[in-house]
Amino acid sequence: MTAQPPLPASPPTSREPRRRPADRRDVILRSAARAFSADGYHAVRLDDIADAAGISAPALYRHFPNKYALFAETARNLADALADATGKVPHDTDRPEVELHGLLAALTGASIENRRTGGLYHWEADYLQPADARYVRDIVVSQHRRIRTALRRARPGLDADSADLITAAMTSVVASPATHRAALPARQIGELITDAAMTLSDVDLPSPPGVDVGAQPPGLSPTSKREKLLAEAIKLFAAQSFREVTIDDIARAADLPASGVYRHFDSKAAILQAAFWRASDRVTALIADALSSSTTPREAITALVTRYVDLSCTNTAMLAVYVSEIGSVTPGQRTELRNQQRLNVEEWAAWLTRERPELTAVQARFLVQAVLNVTIDLTRLNPSPPPGRITALGLRLLLGGAGSDGVEIGE
Repeated sequence: MTAQPPLPASPPTSREPRRRPADRRDVILRSAARAFSADGYHAVRLDDIADAAGISAPALYRHFPNKYALFAETARNLADALADATGKVPHDTDRPEVELHGLLAALTGASIENRRTGGLYHWEADYLQPADARYVRDIVVSQHRRIRTALRRARPGLDADSADLITAAMTSVVASPATHRAALPARQIGELITDAAMTLSDVDLPSPPGVDVGAQPPGLSPTSKREKLLAEAIKLFAAQSFREVTIDDIARAADLPASGVYRHFDSKAAILQAAFWRASDRVTALIADALSSSTTPREAITALVTRYVDLSCTNTAMLAVYVSEIGSVTPGQRTELRNQQRLNVEEWAAWLTRERPELTAVQARFLVQAVLNVTIDLTRLNPSPPPGRITALGLRLLLGGAGSDGVEIGE
């Protein structure tokens, strides 16, 4: 058998280099914005963002040197999106109501487009460094001024303080779709939320009380060591963030040794978890209190809003921690807390649909979420508005223009 000559060696196959997607940086930013919005700045790891973006951590570092750089750009991008939206709305000095509606509709649309990322606005000011904070704030202030100007043109007799408060409430309403996950077609959300914000344009706010509400004494401290630890920890978490506070800090604030903290709580995370459940339980309890004092759906809605505003005004630090640090608890606890919040919102919505049968259950949930968001946002202002003024805004949102007439609102 004749030997066959060896076959010529095959030319080496050159592997086609993997092309990076042209929008990789945008993919990273979108993944980061969703993560920061859902879990907060401190709870998010760069590895998590890299996984969500479908890249390796080293590849992410080629675009952003650290987590803060990524966070800052997501916050700037969100601010830019809002500026772009309102920048397209024409100035209309002859028809201020039309301009005002256009501005609110544009911001609502931006909120809907950024529903998975817009939650950043709740805590961006807490973590941004001065230059980035100024960039975002300049855009926010510019929008506030433009909305306020259109509002005051539409209501020439409106005083400056009331115009500022109503403008802040309108802005919070149109941002509210980004704070929850209730589902409606985008067009329906846009119409519902824009119209709700517009109902605030002619709301009559009660006159502010003659005393400075923010100057009231803080009250007495609890004598129980556990309660004192919890109260001091909430104040520290609200002022400095959960990650920055140590067990030693909490012990010092409560005038206890560090070992005394561990007699009541296993860890700092356990203190935060207890604070969250305290906030959740109080919100749940006020529903039963409100219903027990009501005989009609309208009375129930009035009682719910009044009690929630009072709770928010007297527990500002606790609710601020709940909003900004939810990502710092375990996923299981987070799910339980959000499930309880959803049940509370559904209870509010059930009474709202009884008072306003033209609303669907989902539409009612959107309006309830708007009221909760407005209350949280306004009570975080410094100084915080009087409770009666926040209550008036919440009732107008839920009961509508005609439905809220004659409601008695205390200060």
